[in-house]
Amino acid sequence: MKKIFLILAALFTLSSLAFAKPYGEKSRPDSVGDIVFADGTATAWREGLTLTDAQKKAAVAVIFYAGTECSNSGGRRVLGVGLQNATGDDNTLAWAKSSADGYSTNITAIQCTPSESGSGKAATATFTGDLDGSDNWQALCAAVDDEGTSGNYPAWEWVNAYATTANLTGDYASGWYLPTVAELSMLYRVKATVNAALETAGGTKIVDTVYRSSSQNSSFNRFAWYVWFDDGGLLGYSPKFGDKSVCGVRAFNGEEKTMTVRENLKLRSGKHTSTQVLAVMSAGAKVRILELGKAETVDGILSNWVKVEVQQGAKDRDGKPIKGGTVGWCFGGYLE
Repeated sequence: MKKIFLILAALFTLSSLAFAKPYGEKSRPDSVGDIVFADGTATAWREGLTLTDAQKKAAVAVIFYAGTECSNSGGRRVLGVGLQNATGDDNTLAWAKSSADGYSTNITAIQCTPSESGSGKAATATFTGDLDGSDNWQALCAAVDDEGTSGNYPAWEWVNAYATTANLTGDYASGWYLPTVAELSMLYRVKATVNAALETAGGTKIVDTVYRSSSQNSSFNRFAWYVWFDDGGLLGYSPKFGDKSVCGVRAFNGEEKTMTVRENLKLRSGKHTSTQVLAVMSAGAKVRILELGKAETVDGILSNWVKVEVQQGAKDRDGKPIKGGTVGWCFGGYLE
């Protein structure tokens, strides 16, 4: 009996050291419709997809954009919309109160201009100027003196508080922002897919109403661009003070996770113990996670097989260098 107890205790210890089974099937989001979870993994939305209660609880966003058109630097961006959005009344979600400094201040840093405007133009317009809204609140604050007064900028304040409202912690407790008109137009173009994914994840769908952007009209200080989500109307003559809906978005551009080998670990050609051994990595070797494979129990540990890239400086169990960039599969239960 004592021997059995010790074995069970050992298995429990090993299991507790293995990283938890991921919520999603992808190591990170990369495509429109991906449902993003709190551990950074994602699952692609598809017809018939269902999520467990645990996955729904861990869901944080749905990807609506992956590309370069909404980048100020030309780099690729992956953007997701939060699971909750808000519809205001009585100016509860005004861009700026009519008495606030920002209502009539010319802020060139947050001006984004579409190539065309009017009914349906959110589906076809291209954009110049400020395409990435992730720092627009900071630009607004730099241009006014009253941003610290609660209620002066309700739409921005709603997004700034989004992580708290949605009970988000860890990596996703920050980074949410009011999208530019370019980013909001990209969301409109994939509304059907995003709404299907939001519904699957237990979120609030984007409704057919007017959504505010953070983009100021370059010609009229008191106007800001918005998008009609019923017909794709793209209009820039909306007073900052008025009733519109608001959603929070965030970038999900994180690099693949780097982890450390906990003890000598075989790097294999495939995701199974019967596949060819490419090397035996020594404890302390660094690997970059490229892809999540199937879950399996090995040596009493439930974890996933993972496709990894060996990092520079890694050595095998005999102390010999393993070439950096070597790619193979290993069992994730021995990574930390």
